[in-house]
Amino acid sequence: MQGGGFRVSLQGARQAAMAHTSAHTRDASIAFFNPAGISFIPSKLSIAAGTFIILGNADFQNKPTLYRTKTDNPVSTPSMFNIAYKATDKLSVAFSFTTPFGSGVDWGQNWEGKDLITKITIRSYYFQPTVAYRLNDWFSIGAGYIYALGSVNLQKAISSVDGRMKLVDKNATGNGYNVGMYFKPIKDLDVSIAYRSNIDIHAVNGKARFYLPESLVGSESFPTENDNFNARLPLASEITFGVTYRLLPQWTISTDLNISGWNKYKALTLDFRQNKVGNDPNDPTISTTPKNLHNTHTFRIGSEYSVSDKLDLRIGYYYDPSPISKDYWSPEMPSTDNNAITGGVGYKFLHDKLMLDLTGMYYIGNSRKVVNKFYNFKGDVKLHSFMFGLGLAWNPF
Repeated sequence: MQGGGFRVSLQGARQAAMAHTSAHTRDASIAFFNPAGISFIPSKLSIAAGTFIILGNADFQNKPTLYRTKTDNPVSTPSMFNIAYKATDKLSVAFSFTTPFGSGVDWGQNWEGKDLITKITIRSYYFQPTVAYRLNDWFSIGAGYIYALGSVNLQKAISSVDGRMKLVDKNATGNGYNVGMYFKPIKDLDVSIAYRSNIDIHAVNGKARFYLPESLVGSESFPTENDNFNARLPLASEITFGVTYRLLPQWTISTDLNISGWNKYKALTLDFRQNKVGNDPNDPTISTTPKNLHNTHTFRIGSEYSVSDKLDLRIGYYYDPSPISKDYWSPEMPSTDNNAITGGVGYKFLHDKLMLDLTGMYYIGNSRKVVNKFYNFKGDVKLHSFMFGLGLAWNPF
């Protein structure tokens, strides 16, 4: 996970156990990481699917006032499905479904920062048809088109009028692409270079419900209890450099460098149709909150050891720096600098054509002193989460 859990790095059970490293072509899950890699899957047809469970909480403390609280976050269940097929010796095609971005944070209705957020649930769904061409025995190129579907449920208080609001949109959409090159220059070395574009998710005519004192409904500021809103949410781009090397016949080591393009997320702007709940001096129906995220670099290292022809053991580690400066920290993305320890096992069935992967992760954030100058909000925050996952991969022929 990255960006306070907003970027959900769980697009392959085997990869997740090895710190979510990318240079692995065992099965169709490579389609998400690098579209060129599907050319090197050791099967004409490959299917890979998986689901994960994330349990996590954030703790907040305002030391001068001795106020302390923690989130009661819902369980998250990101999933993935991939299928790849070699149409010819050179040409391969694939389809990938993943949920790479999402967040679920519940601070409760009456906490200290209720005017910033009380509850938020964001989900993204990537649908990616992919094609790859193998130029020779050791090099391939590939590309995929991404159609993104998103949903949001955002709730917060309006304490100045003893009210609150709820924003819901289930049909936000965006478009992007994924391109890559994959190399196998020698037998025991894999090299992956891939780029996934930024995607702007647009919410159009989302539903805004205002819970207000009866005397305010129909006023100049609140003409209606049921309004509409438009918004845009940028999802970060990602450049990935990955290497896997087989040190021994039974032992491989993998490393990745991810460069995440969070800097597209400058501000969150909500454009309401009627209600004047914004802060724009020229248009009070527009509310803009500065975010000013910055790009981050994440280094990952993972390893797999084959105990036998059937059983594999995996372990990994990565450090995830926050893309949010302390001056713009927000409880909707309770981001800190984090350490992730991963591990898992894999087992092969049916003459090694069916593979079962179990994975787990412990994700712990460094304690952080934060300030939101825009809202004059400050405190200390830390977070932790656990992840468990199950994946199946089938290479029938």
